[in-house]
Amino acid sequence: MPLKTETLLRSLGLVALFVARGVCAQAAAPAPAPPVDPVALAAKVQQDVEAIRGLPFKQSIPLAKQSPEDFGRYLDREMTEAVPEAVSEHFGKIVRRLGLYRGPEIEDFRGMMRTVMTSQAAAYYDPETKRIYILSGTGNELELGVIYAHELYHGMQDQYFDLNAYLPAKTKLDGDHALARQAVVEGEATYVHTLWVIRRMTNGMPPRALIAPAIRMQADLTIDQMRSMVGDSAQEAMAEIDNIPPFILETLLGNYLKGAAFVFAVQEQGWPAVEKLYKEYPPQSTEQILHPEKWLAREGPATIAWPDFRKVPTLKDWELIDDDVLGEIQWRIIFNVQGQQATSEAAAAGWDADRYAVFKRKGSDETLLLLRTSWDSEAEAAQFADSYRRALTVKYEGASDPVRVEQQGAEVFVVEGGRKADLDALMQVVKQAKKTRG
Repeated sequence: MPLKTETLLRSLGLVALFVARGVCAQAAAPAPAPPVDPVALAAKVQQDVEAIRGLPFKQSIPLAKQSPEDFGRYLDREMTEAVPEAVSEHFGKIVRRLGLYRGPEIEDFRGMMRTVMTSQAAAYYDPETKRIYILSGTGNELELGVIYAHELYHGMQDQYFDLNAYLPAKTKLDGDHALARQAVVEGEATYVHTLWVIRRMTNGMPPRALIAPAIRMQADLTIDQMRSMVGDSAQEAMAEIDNIPPFILETLLGNYLKGAAFVFAVQEQGWPAVEKLYKEYPPQSTEQILHPEKWLAREGPATIAWPDFRKVPTLKDWELIDDDVLGEIQWRIIFNVQGQQATSEAAAAGWDADRYAVFKRKGSDETLLLLRTSWDSEAEAAQFADSYRRALTVKYEGASDPVRVEQQGAEVFVVEGGRKADLDALMQVVKQAKKTRG
């Protein structure tokens, strides 16, 4: 379930801080000033957010300082609730088999995330206690204002749309669907804090036509580009970022920045249209986040369901450790990781559905991937299959894992791992997966 790790971070200010540092560098923030009064600044920013959104807070959002120890305990609870034990234990094997990651094996996922978050998060809104917790009070007024605007807006979202219901920790939503909802929540807060910066720097609100280039530029930013925008002091403070696998950072960054571009596109029809993202028709996939016209047209994905693996003799020696949906954003990342940067967007375009299952052989570290994907057209399926076969030469360079990729019309079926003698039987299991719509 590597795609749902963002649930753990759903209200933390990690990427908000990252974005804030970049915004402040671009905006030529003033020289360091006397320490900022967080309560006074938050009260002013709260008024600004109300003016930007045209919506009042139902009640003020209280601020509270939180110690590193208490924050660590909060993270432990969140990770236990959000990440199943089997996924946490085998996380490194799962993401490597999926092709999301090629670095040294991740052996302690929870420990890695806890270390990074305790060193990087500046603030977060907790929908359980309805408070913003301040973890770091350092920074100038503009930098802290960005963070407060972002977290205060999460408080407003919670007051009107109930974030715990919209982003439940224990959910039947697949990973891609959950990621799409996350992109709405973080994207809208990012859009609002971007408007807050523009309003503060220009003493007014320019028309959408002038805002659009900044939103598009943000949506296309990479981690390396974000890093190049900040100064030496921020670079030092963000050193722990290097300890986060790139695919996790790219996913989180997509939540904030690609999510903001999606909300910006929807908001062209007014804020009531944005409210439909919560109340009427939440986005069903990251494909809709990347292509807002598909959300507007209510073009949702198909659903793929596996047969009962317990009844498959070929799988009797395997235990299922993860079963989920990748989606278009994650496919882009996979192609980038596996050396297909020039064609990653085209190869992932036309996505209609997918389902993967990762198994671990009992008593062994050996893993197996079963994967079914569906595409909008036969041509797009062929483009995916061709790009994926090229990606596999990088993914399994120097390895002898059995691999098979087959295309039938707009469907592509994949088996990776196991024994060569079992490929035919395993491919039949993949083809037995049922696709439905609606």
